[in-house]
Amino acid sequence: MPPTKASATSSSHDKSYEPVLMLMRARVLHQGGQYDEAKSLYKKVLKKSPSNFQALHFLGLAEYQSGHYDAGIRSIKRALIEDPKSAQAHSDLGSVLNAARRYDESLIACDKAIALDPTLAFGHANRGNVLITLGRFDDALVSLDKALELLPTHADTWNDRGNALHKLGRYDEALVSYEKAIGLDPQHDVACINRATTLKELKRFDEALASYDRALKIGKRPMEAGIARADLLLQMRNVEAALATCTALLKIEPSSVPALTVLGNCMATLGDADTATALHGRALALQPNYEPAISSRIFSMDFCSDADFQSQQAARASWWQHVGARLYKAHAAPFANDRDPERRLVVGYVSADFRQHSAAFSFRPILEHHDRSKVEVICYSGVVVPDMATKAFETIADKWRDSSQWTDARLADTIRADKVDILIDLSGHSAGNRLRVFARKPAPVQVTAWGHATGTGLPVIDYLFADPVAVPKEVRPFYAEAIYDLPSIVIIEPPPAGLHSPELPLDRNGYLTYGSLNRISKLSDAAIAVWARIMTGNPTSRLILKDHQIDDPAVRQTLLEKFAAQGIAADRITLLGSTSRQDHLRTLREIDLGLDPFPQAGGVSTWEALHMGVPVVSKLGNTVASRVGSAILSAAGLPEFIATDEDRYVAIALAPDHDKLRAIRRGLPAFIVERCGPVAYTRAVEDAYRTMWHRWCATPADAKAVLPGTR
Repeated sequence: MPPTKASATSSSHDKSYEPVLMLMRARVLHQGGQYDEAKSLYKKVLKKSPSNFQALHFLGLAEYQSGHYDAGIRSIKRALIEDPKSAQAHSDLGSVLNAARRYDESLIACDKAIALDPTLAFGHANRGNVLITLGRFDDALVSLDKALELLPTHADTWNDRGNALHKLGRYDEALVSYEKAIGLDPQHDVACINRATTLKELKRFDEALASYDRALKIGKRPMEAGIARADLLLQMRNVEAALATCTALLKIEPSSVPALTVLGNCMATLGDADTATALHGRALALQPNYEPAISSRIFSMDFCSDADFQSQQAARASWWQHVGARLYKAHAAPFANDRDPERRLVVGYVSADFRQHSAAFSFRPILEHHDRSKVEVICYSGVVVPDMATKAFETIADKWRDSSQWTDARLADTIRADKVDILIDLSGHSAGNRLRVFARKPAPVQVTAWGHATGTGLPVIDYLFADPVAVPKEVRPFYAEAIYDLPSIVIIEPPPAGLHSPELPLDRNGYLTYGSLNRISKLSDAAIAVWARIMTGNPTSRLILKDHQIDDPAVRQTLLEKFAAQGIAADRITLLGSTSRQDHLRTLREIDLGLDPFPQAGGVSTWEALHMGVPVVSKLGNTVASRVGSAILSAAGLPEFIATDEDRYVAIALAPDHDKLRAIRRGLPAFIVERCGPVAYTRAVEDAYRTMWHRWCATPADAKAVLPGTR
């Protein structure tokens, strides 16, 4: 054979084999995570062989893994034209469609994959992931269990199964799945993070911290693991460590919205509400629909000196705009409740605070004193770790629903099935709230009250319980809810018998003792400066501060430094941390005159002091949170302790009438029970419910209000 002929044959053979070699090189680059280089080679293959199924399929996957979902979908669909019976390609198309939020199409693709090859584990696994995204967690479990039956060694599927179980609130089972994933792949940092999140829900904080630390050590997702770790540290009252973690994360990624949000929460805990709100605002400027930042900003604004009714309600309206409106639009439905205006009402109470918690002291008296001939009480409890108080609430309720591990859909469906007439939100925007459920409007009449009664911004919550001092008439147009006045915006149950002492501590000590048993996060710099003025003006006086946050050494040190900067020595201040409820109340026996913080005033703490015979000086502000102390004093018949500015606040605290303090000490507790006792107050609440129910019954059944953001 002549040399020239042999050379030509060899060259022809090499050219025909070249796409195969390029495809092999592209696969190696692809598997090594070099997606751009791999895509370049896949495209070269397709120039030479436009119908190459593998090049089209793998190019689609590389586009998807590069974040180019639309390009990935187009390429895999082209591959399926070449081989419509490829179960794997249909399954992969399902993954990309899921990432692109085209969920219905994704489910169809996964179903096609399974129809072509019922033994394809990844088809079942991908289908399970889509169902998780759609909130169909029970169905997702069926698919994921089938995938694990076919391929029990796939760590990602065990992790996904844990996610479905977590969403269903089956936390113990979720932990087993995450442990299985980690056992199969010790470097599975996502499973470590998810495991930690579940442990956090179960209040197993030390174990959760260890799991986050393990994820950080693996090092694949330092931002995600670090942010979750910082949030956990904050819950563990280790503000200093949480601050350090957030600061380190923001050095890595200065525009991290979650890190800015948690850093803002740290500053709020330290009492710097203005900085906290600024950080939350910066996060929302970067991502306006980031729900944790919206909620955190709402809560922090309650502590800000420059907040007012209008700005606070506008912040709450933002939650409705970005979160609540779409839930209402998707889930609202007509009601089947009997419209008899005089029948016994079914009233549902929703709270994560049916436990030993200050908020519970405000609503337990109402639940205990309801007239059961007129009201059936159903409690929907979000308490994850029940205590003795939880058991007490369970005995009070006519029906008890432990919804702590329920999805929003399940809780809303149960409320409808229970035919609740009036549904009460007891949390507002505070921790553990189920406002996402209220946004679905599962009950004809919805009310927010007591636990964080500052307004929700949800037009589907019909009423807010308040009083004329807490919410003046002129600001009510700013609220999404209609304001319904009670004798007081809030009450509490009287302290246990035997705790009250008629003796004034001044008579025993020879000096005046001021005190505040409020959250330390309420102690603004302005309030501390005013308290320092009072103590400077009364140089023999002492101050007692008590809150569980004082258990944190960083919080203690910060407090003492702030007072020292105002010239008040540490030996004049007593700092007390966590104690039993009875010891907490006994602390008030050592206080002559309470000092209400501002701009956020005390609610439950103010009532506690008054029940123990201790009047409180309060400054009237420009928000519900800054007026609640004054509202309570007005309800208790002590308007002379309400100040309209800082100078008046100082004057009241510096020169109290000692004889009047003695008289108040002896007689105020009985006077409160007579004026705002649980029985009389509950009757007023029940009258309110009946009025609300009459109004709803009088509304035509087919009447539909157009709510903001739902057109």
